[in-house]
Amino acid sequence: MIVNGEKMSFEYDMTVEELLNKLKLNSSKVVVEVDMDIIPKQQYSIKKMSSNSKVEIIQFVGGG
Repeated sequence: MIVNGEKMSFEYDMTVEELLNKLKLNSSKVVVEVDMDIIPKQQYSIKKMSSNSKVEIIQFVGGG
């Protein structure tokens, strides 16, 4: 799986939610794209990704 341009290996296919947990990312502060499709937050727990998936995670950061 490629996540934000970096190759990552996992022992099994996982959901978007599982990936975010592994990366210690807050699902309410990110947008996830899998294979060029933006995944709705309500599908994070069911959308499975494979070892061939290309994932982009965009984080929202506040500031001023």
